[in-house]
Amino acid sequence: MNIELTNQIKMVGACLNVANDKNYIGVWKGQPPTDFEADLTALGVEHEAVQQKDALADGAAGGAGDAKSQAETILEDATFKLARALANHFKKTGNLDGLGKVNYTKTDIVKLRNQELLDQSLAIRDLGTATQAETGAAGRGVTPARIAAVTAAHAGFKAVMNIPRGQVVNRSTLKKEVATDVAALVADVTDMDDLVVQFDGTDLGKRFIEAWKRARIIVDTGGGHANGATPPAPTPTPSAK
Repeated sequence: MNIELTNQIKMVGACLNVANDKNYIGVWKGQPPTDFEADLTALGVEHEAVQQKDALADGAAGGAGDAKSQAETILEDATFKLARALANHFKKTGNLDGLGKVNYTKTDIVKLRNQELLDQSLAIRDLGTATQAETGAAGRGVTPARIAAVTAAHAGFKAVMNIPRGQVVNRSTLKKEVATDVAALVADVTDMDDLVVQFDGTDLGKRFIEAWKRARIIVDTGGGHANGATPPAPTPTPSAK
């Protein structure tokens, strides 16, 4: 991916990190304008999907086998992280039934094959969706971003799971799709700017607006393809009153 697209994806990731910061979730969760919450969830899914597609494009030079293996690993990792976040939450809340549904090791998940992995990842994703609003869940990692990561990874693996062995994945086509998808991401964030400015009714809301504006700045890192996690924008700690 070229530097410009990389920076744009990092900008979107920074915005997601700000919105999902535990200090700011209360600003928008269930608060008007309510479209922001729905748009943020969709943005998280789309952001993850773009990153998955770019990863598949990078692996496409080796054909379908490499693309499938890479997509499978991405889904395994995303599912494992959400499962452990849920396990931590259920242990602390005494929910033994929920714990039994997610208490997987990484080896357990890696052993799942094809449709089994798809089915189990969805089951864990759905449980995460149902649990994320519980008190303390976000602080333990059960967040919209982590849930969106499983959704996007599931779609990415499903798309290549049944590609016949030896079939070459078209790398250039995937890269063109990534560029188009990134442009759509940036447009979506721009639309959300108009919603963010409406959270100015409290001091915390005003701090959220400023943090979002900082995250919206696209910084030219001067580097190549970014494979690491998107760094969050600096978040001021709310002062006690």
